[in-house]
Formats: sequence, structure tokens, C-alpha cells
Amino acid sequence: MSDNILRLASSFLAAASTELDRPCGKITAAAAEVLLRYHWPGNVRELRNVIRRASLLASGVIEPEHFSLLSIDPSPPVTARQAEPASAGSSLRELADAAAADAEGHAIRLALQATGGNKSEAARLLRTDYKTLHLKMKEYRINAAQFRERVSASSPA
Repeated sequence: MSDNILRLASSFLAAASTELDRPCGKITAAAAEVLLRYHWPGNVRELRNVIRRASLLASGVIEPEHFSLLSIDPSPPVTARQAEPASAGSSLRELADAAAADAEGHAIRLALQATGGNKSEAARLLRTDYKTLHLKMKEYRINAAQFRERVSASSPA
């Protein structure tokens, strides 16, 4: 399987170089490792598109960072054994709701971190209104003050 991925990637790189008139003839060993660690869900078209975009970003040689802007996670994929097992009796809807809540809480924390705890700015970043953000913060027990403290603690005195 891994030989096929690298063979296809090389073939797609040659085609992209010709088609885009951008000489890009090599995928480094480190970049090849990223490709091999990624869980390709049997979609050859996705691999072709990833190589094509990477060839546009690269200057002759494709490095792992050319995949960092793409949807490829450079870390090894999570195996079924590493993933948390689903709670027995959980429906797909319950699992999806829990995952959505985790993602929503994470997005709120990132926005507050980016804005130094400014809820109005965080709401603008998240494209929601202040009241909705406030209610979600209450629901997920997120305190904006902790993000203000981090900013003031890291600021030079």
C-alpha cells in the first residue's frame, strides 16, 4: 500500500509539474513520511489534489511544511486502539453532539485566547452575537478572565 502511495504521488507530481509549468521534481523523505502516515480513505483524487497544491507551494522540492497548510495532519493517525472507545449504548447522535460540543468549546477558548479574553471581539471572530457567546461560555464553564490574566502575565512590565 505504501509503495502505491509513493508511486502515485511521484506520478501526480510529474503531471502537476508539466500541467502547471512549475518544475517540481522531488518529494523529500520527510514529506513522503507525512504522506505515508496520513490515513488515505481510498481516495486517489485526494492524493492527486494534495500533490498538486503542494507543487504550487514548493520551489522545486516538496517538504513536509507544504502539507501543513493542507488538510493533512503531520502527526501519525489515531488507530482504533488509541481512540477513546465509544460509550456502550451511545447513539451516533449522542456521539455527534458530544463531539460538536467539544469542538465548540475549543473554538471559544481559541477565540478568547486570540482576543486576550475580550468577549465582544471573540464573538466577532466566531461570527456570533455577544449574548450567544456568553451563554455558551456559561454552558461550557469558560471564564474569560483566565484569558485576560494570561495576556497580562505575559506582557512585559
